[in-house]
Parts: sequence; C-alpha cells; structure tokens
Amino acid sequence: MNTFLYLLTASLYLLLFYGCYVAILRRNTFFGLNRAYLVASVVLSLCLPLVELPDTTPESIPVGIITLPEFTTTTAETNGWSTTEWLWLFYGIGVGMMLIRLGINIRRVLRLIGRGTPERKSAYTLVRLPDNTTPSFSFWRYLVLNQTDAITEPDALVRHEEAHIRQYHTADILFVEIVQIAFWFNPVIWLYKRALQEVHEFLADHAVLKTPQPDYPRQLVAYALNVSPATLITPFVSRSTLKQRIVMLQKPASNRRALLSYALVLPLAACLVMCTQSEQDRPLSEADQTASQGTRKAAKVEGKIYDLVDESPEFPGGMKKLGEYLSQNLKYPEAAQKAKIAGRVFVRFVVTKEGEIANVQILKGIGYGADAEAVRVVKQMPRWEPAKQGGRAVNVQYHLPINFQLEEKSDKAAADKAAANDF
Repeated sequence: MNTFLYLLTASLYLLLFYGCYVAILRRNTFFGLNRAYLVASVVLSLCLPLVELPDTTPESIPVGIITLPEFTTTTAETNGWSTTEWLWLFYGIGVGMMLIRLGINIRRVLRLIGRGTPERKSAYTLVRLPDNTTPSFSFWRYLVLNQTDAITEPDALVRHEEAHIRQYHTADILFVEIVQIAFWFNPVIWLYKRALQEVHEFLADHAVLKTPQPDYPRQLVAYALNVSPATLITPFVSRSTLKQRIVMLQKPASNRRALLSYALVLPLAACLVMCTQSEQDRPLSEADQTASQGTRKAAKVEGKIYDLVDESPEFPGGMKKLGEYLSQNLKYPEAAQKAKIAGRVFVRFVVTKEGEIANVQILKGIGYGADAEAVRVVKQMPRWEPAKQGGRAVNVQYHLPINFQLEEKSDKAAADKAAANDF
C-alpha cells in the first residue's frame, strides 16, 4: 500500500470511529471507557490499513508446472515533477508547519512554567506564578496556579488538576498532537482532540465529586468568566466544555446495558477492513478478467489438462516472436506509473488442444491495472501450435511471469544514444 492510500484509508477509519463515538457513545457516563475508546480507535485507525486479509492465491509458482521465460516491460518517467511529487511537496509543507506549531506551543508552556516558583509535592510539582495573565492549569507533572489561586489554593481546583496529572491526560493530548502532524489535512483528528479534552474534564470532575460538592457547578461558572482558551494545557475550566460538563454533572449514571454499545463498533471495523483492502496483491476477480478479455470469445477446455507433456506447445514463430508480441502489446498502466508501482505479475493459462488460450488467471499480482493488462494481452494471443502427448494434441497449463519495471527516462535516453553511436 502506498503512503497516500494509507493516509486516506486511515482517515476513513478515523471518520468511522469518531462517527460511532458521537452517535452512540458520547452520551454515556462511562468516561473511562470513552477515553480508552478514543485513544484506542486512533491507534486502530493507524494499524488497520496495514492489515492484509489472506487470499487463496499461492505465493510461489507450483513445482512441476511449465513456466515460460520472464518478460519485462518498462516505462520511462518524465523529467518534470509528477502529480504525486507535487502532492508530496504540499503534504510535506503541511507536516512541517504542524511540527513548528507543536514546538512553539510546547515552548510557550515550558516558558510559562519556568516563570513560576516550583514546590515539589509527592505526586506532582506545584508551580506558583507571579501574575494572573493565565488561568491555573496542569501540564504533565506540573500543577500551575496563577497568583490569585496560589494564595487561596481552592480545594476543588487543586483536586481537579491533580486528577488530570494522576490520570496522565497530557499524554493523550500529546499523542493526538503527534498524529495530527501526519493527518493535518483531516478535520476529524482535530475533533478527536476536542473530544478527548472533554472526556478528561468529565473524569476530573468525577474525581472531585467523590467528596460531595453541592456548589461545584457554580464554581465552574464563576471561574469560567476569567478564563482564556489554551492549546496544550489543561485549565480548571474551559468555556468550550463548560456547558457539557455541567450537563454531565447533573446526568444520572448510564445503565450497564449501554456497555453493549461499545461492542457494536467491532463489526463495523471488520466490514471496513474488508472494504478497504488494497488492490495490490489481490487476485483478479472473475468480473475483471471478463472485462479485460475484450470482444474475443472465451475458449473452452475439454478433456484433461496436462502439466508436463512430450512436446510443448509453441507460439507462432517461437519464443522470439512471443517476446515481440508482448513487447508490442503490453502497456504500462497509467495508474501504476503514477503510483510508481513495479513488480512481477504471474499469469496462469491453458493452451488447449486446438491451440487456443483459456482459463487465464492471475497467480500473483501487483494491482493498479497491471494484473488486468497482463490478462488482456495473454487472452488476445494468437492461436498456438498445440502440445502433444503420445502423438496426440492435448491441453497443457503454462505460467508466464511478466515484470513491470519503471525506467528512468534519462537512463533510457543515454542507452539509446550509446546504441546509436555503436552504429
């Protein structure tokens, strides 16, 4: 699977998993499971596109079958930039900008922490800032209090931020930020980050409410009036999640039957794995083989098919003419050229006792139109001289390896020039 196809397939998984979260799981009060689901679904989205389902195609050519000499078809690449190269440039610029953005944000947070006075605690480092330019927040193992909060040290605020630190919520955000660098073009990953931050707040609120806090919602609203948004830090109150947090504080716990909703995602993911399997290394379907045949009527095989015979069938004019036929008729598929795909396609076919070509199949392919092109050319072969066994014409099975190979235009031009000089 090429890189762009991987990125698009992984983006499709991210969309599916996030859609399931919004439609089914977001309203549940199983906040720990929701957090695990969001993180695990990102990991699965990165891994599932690499899964290849086993097929029935043999990986190697069976022993004892007649195999023709390998034929290589090449194509020249242009000197100018291809569409793929321009896409790589555009993608690389986006990745570079996201890396710079992450570096700047981390630097800002560390500089902010460095301005304060640290005090080592058993589970974290308390940092007291000399001013009120930023709300109190937590980042990794640091609990940072602005000047006002450092004087009073509100119990609810400190316990809330301690929960963020104890549950390693910063690790989730940094993980999503790193994934966001590679998938900067996909808006779903931005929604993932917001959903994780929301769940983190629910978890921290739940930790605070283990000790009854009747006025806790009012504390959140009052504190939110002086809060400004931040990128990487986890402030005590964020205006974007305030309303949902208050709703969740008043919401009764979800019924245990709601746990079954998490299992619904598994069959959806399995279906998507099957639907997004790469065309590469996939056996050619019967429909594709029929479509590649053209208008020529398929030959039928009657009688036994031999693997080894006394006299092998012969292409009209011999092996040299077979090479010329393949050279003149095989075309390097445009899709394979754009994706820079090269490799061997193994074609199996039968030369009937009438000399016709039948039962053309792909044993091992590379996809991107190369398999269909190999089948098309083999099916259009002229009538062969049939094989003979015991003096009578019989059906015989053949394997033909065709090597699709990209060739640099400059190298080809140099070789042509050298050949011309030899004359």
